Amino acid sequence: MTDEKGRLIWISAARPGRTHDITAARRDHILEHLRAAGLGALADLGFLGLDDDSDAPVVVTGYKATRARKLPQARRRPTASRPPHAPPSNTASPT
Repeated sequence: MTDEKGRLIWISAARPGRTHDITAARRDHILEHLRAAGLGALADLGFLGLDDDSDAPVVVTGYKATRARKLPQARRRPTASRPPHAPPSNTASPT
């Protein structure tokens, strides 16, 4: 872990490669280290559920859609670089 200037604040112990990131973060008490340093972290969806403090989270993850909770339009990203009015690429064009 580094501060905003890139200075090393903390480094974890070596773990076997099969250890999942969220497991290592829990075992190393990464949340406590972040709070003590006054820092926050951006994380991928693999860290969902790590930080359960909704009032003052230190780890921010993406938003995961489920069958019951669809992704709102505002959080969707286009998956292709085509204009929204263009037909899907698998549609045959008339000749």
